[in-house]
Amino acid sequence: MTKTLVGAQEPPDGPEGPLRDPHAERAVLAAIVFGGPLTPHLVSVLEEGDFTDAMHRDIFAAAAALSMHARRVDPVAVTAEAQRLGRPLPAETVHHLVAAVPPGVTAVHYAAIIRDLAALRRKGTGVSGEDLPYIPLRGFLTDDDL
Repeated sequence: MTKTLVGAQEPPDGPEGPLRDPHAERAVLAAIVFGGPLTPHLVSVLEEGDFTDAMHRDIFAAAAALSMHARRVDPVAVTAEAQRLGRPLPAETVHHLVAAVPPGVTAVHYAAIIRDLAALRRKGTGVSGEDLPYIPLRGFLTDDDL
């Protein structure tokens, strides 16, 4: 019996190499900007520097500032806070994040991926895709014989 992986593609290698996952970053930011009960946890386990994209860092910084001051986190508040911090963001970008809020468990899983990849990037040079620990692929297996 043959198994075929069906589902999301692996993230493309960018200028930083394979030690980045833009999909995971967007999913976690969507959960944070949504302002649900996981926001304080996600903000506490991640740092701004864990995100590889500059816009993702700006969104996280604004959301974290709101969360740390116990203010409501939502797309409008995040956009306004980013402006106050001198990091203006396109409002539509922040609003589009909320359109794809992952389930809570998925957001926590993606946060762990972001944190682990950031730790590997901070580890320094000499870390390559072959040095990464085994990470299951996103998606699911189907039987080709059916």
